[in-house]
Amino acid sequence: MEKWGVWLFTMDHKRVGFVYLVIGVWAGFLGLSLSALIRLNFVEPYYNIVSPEVYNFVCSAHGIVMLFFFLMPVLIGGFGNYLLPLLLGIPDLNLPRLNALSAWLLLPSSVCLGLSMYFGAGAGWTFYPPLSSGDYSSGLGVDFLMFSLHLAGISSVLSSLNFICTIYSSVSEYTSARISVLVWAYLFTSILLILSLPVLAAGITMLLFDRNFGSSFFDPLGGGDPVLFQHLFWFFGHPEVYVLILPGFGAVSHICVNLSNNDSLFGYYGLIFAMASIVCLGSVVWAHHMFMVGLDVKTAVFFSSVTMVIGIPTGIKVFSWLYMLSGSGVRAGDPVLLWVLGFIILFTIGGVTGIVLSSCVLDSVVHDTWFVVAHFHYVLSLGSYSAVVLSVIWWWPVVTGLSLNKYMLQGHWLCSMLGFNLCFFPMHYFGMCGLPRRVCVYDPSFFWLEGVSTVGAGLSMVSAFFFMLILWESLVVNSKVVASWGSSALVLNVVVLPVPQHVEYVSEPSRWVLV
Repeated sequence: MEKWGVWLFTMDHKRVGFVYLVIGVWAGFLGLSLSALIRLNFVEPYYNIVSPEVYNFVCSAHGIVMLFFFLMPVLIGGFGNYLLPLLLGIPDLNLPRLNALSAWLLLPSSVCLGLSMYFGAGAGWTFYPPLSSGDYSSGLGVDFLMFSLHLAGISSVLSSLNFICTIYSSVSEYTSARISVLVWAYLFTSILLILSLPVLAAGITMLLFDRNFGSSFFDPLGGGDPVLFQHLFWFFGHPEVYVLILPGFGAVSHICVNLSNNDSLFGYYGLIFAMASIVCLGSVVWAHHMFMVGLDVKTAVFFSSVTMVIGIPTGIKVFSWLYMLSGSGVRAGDPVLLWVLGFIILFTIGGVTGIVLSSCVLDSVVHDTWFVVAHFHYVLSLGSYSAVVLSVIWWWPVVTGLSLNKYMLQGHWLCSMLGFNLCFFPMHYFGMCGLPRRVCVYDPSFFWLEGVSTVGAGLSMVSAFFFMLILWESLVVNSKVVASWGSSALVLNVVVLPVPQHVEYVSEPSRWVLV
């Protein structure tokens, strides 16, 4: 019981980060199993292993689980909690009790999510009314889903407040020192979450009132407007995309800066200002998700234009990463280099298709088709997931004092890249041919390409379990990192260590920064 108590009542940032990671990994494999069920439904054109209603439930749960319970807890809660104090050279976050509360709020949130899956919530991960209204989704599933998102949102807001307070107070003590790009990424992410999550909370609260208390916020018969919910949702939903990818940007930038030791314009400062530009522009382009609701021409042109402008700072980041890697001297087969290049390629493909969708004319052609599914999976499912794998590979020796098998990592990278692209690249063609998304049947003429996509999905799932095998092998074989310091020395004491290979002296004898 004492051992359990240490974890249940802990306020240590490393243990809290581990709690986030455990919840995130559980949710990741839950979302992976749901995606496997979706993919198995497309083995035959007109044969469904689950009913169309259950298919809607599975699609809705898959999106919610992956976004709110896998990527956010792992990238922000897990790595953010663990690394921020180490990167800032402080013993813990400023508000440890708030930090523990934000982590444990995910448990009741997960319970509500499980109940929503049990009762069934087939309104899609965007839960637009009237589909999510009481007339079309009369069960308790949507209500429990709203409760789950409320709790997850409170958890994220509390965590973001903690991050901002910690970063501000720590950096102000030594403003002359250059802090990691990853710290800037977490600062920008926290600001976006605090700005956008209350708007989502307002929208789903009004939806709950419409469903249970007879209000008419989104019911036209009572003077409401369902398009209002889309505005509220996407004011959160589009910054949420950057919430999920900014920590990945920060991790990749952190690694590239430290591999190349580059301080030029296309280096540390260029990356920070590019991220700041993306945050500012990304907060005002939410309605490019809503071109089909009847926006006037001037409004549509504004949102199209500003969305396209985001490609400029994004391009600066991509070229900065490539420029830094070109002078890094890293061997071609290094797993870190492979995953950085994989992240750049996958995210660039997703970004280019995002430019296509930002055009109000082209979006009207491929709206609600598989082209959109391919786009956001290349950005989030592939870009953010690649950032998760890359972060684990980069910081695993620092956290555990153990090494990872280089050749297994190379095989895992090859399996992952092959599976990802076989699964999602054909979806661009499906969308351009007009194949609608969220429909559980398809034209038989797409059968062979659907088979290719299913094979790719199978390889992707194998790669996920393969990665767990690599981590397990590292722990069991117990291969020590070739370094002068003992295992886990860094995580046990940051201040009094001699300078090891994975640490760089910055400005004061008591402050160290991970590289």
